[in-house]
Amino acid sequence: MNNTNEKSVWLPNQLSAVKLFLIQIECSINEAYEQLDGKTLYEYTILNNDSSGVVKVLPEIKGSPILNEYERMLPLNKVEFLYQSVYKKTGGILNMFYGEIKESMDEVLKELSEEKEDMNKAIEIWKDTESELWSGLKPKHVWAGGGPLERELLLDFCRQLTEIMQGQQFTSQGTAIIKSLEVLRKWQLKYNEICKGIPVEEIIKEREEIYQRKIKFLKDMNINVDL
Repeated sequence: MNNTNEKSVWLPNQLSAVKLFLIQIECSINEAYEQLDGKTLYEYTILNNDSSGVVKVLPEIKGSPILNEYERMLPLNKVEFLYQSVYKKTGGILNMFYGEIKESMDEVLKELSEEKEDMNKAIEIWKDTESELWSGLKPKHVWAGGGPLERELLLDFCRQLTEIMQGQQFTSQGTAIIKSLEVLRKWQLKYNEICKGIPVEEIIKEREEIYQRKIKFLKDMNINVDL
C-alpha cells in the first residue's frame, strides 16, 4: 500500500487530510494479497477473526497507530453487517471534502421506512438508491468501499489538486473547500489514463465488483448482512 505523505499534498483542511489517510486504508482492505493466498484483508479478517492479516501484508506498521486505524476499519464485529455501518464509511474520493454523515441526516431512508412500515423492505430499496449524502453513490457502494484503482485515482487527484491550488490565497477555509470541490467535480468527469475512462464511472464499477465479491463471500460464510 503506497500511502501518500499528506504533507506533500495541498488540502483545504485537516478533515480532508484525515479522509485522505482513511480512504487509502479502506481501499487497501479490499485488495487481494499474495501474502494472504489471494484473499483480501476484509476476507482474511473474517476468516481468522483478528487483524493478523494487516501485519502479514504490512509488517512495518506493527505496534503503530496506523495498525489501530486498520483495526477500527476492519470487520472485527457484527456492526459491519448492519445497515448503520454505512455511516461509518469514508465514501471514498468523491466525498473526501465532506464531514461525517449520520443516520439522522438520511431523509431517503427515513421516508422509505415510514412508507414501507418494514425496515428490511426499506433497506432493500435504500441500498440501491443513489444518495445526495454521498455524492450520488448508492449506500451499498459506500459500504463496499473502494479498491486499488480508486486508491490510484485518489493519489492522481491529490497531485492535480496540489498543482492547481498550491500557493493560492483564500479568504476563508470555506472558500478553499468550495474551490477544491470544483476541482474534484471537473476531475471526476474528465477522461483519465489511469482508469482508461471517466473516473466517477470507473470508481462506481470497481465498487460494484467489490460489493458483489463481499456479498458472495459473506453468503458462503453464512453471515447475514443488511446490505
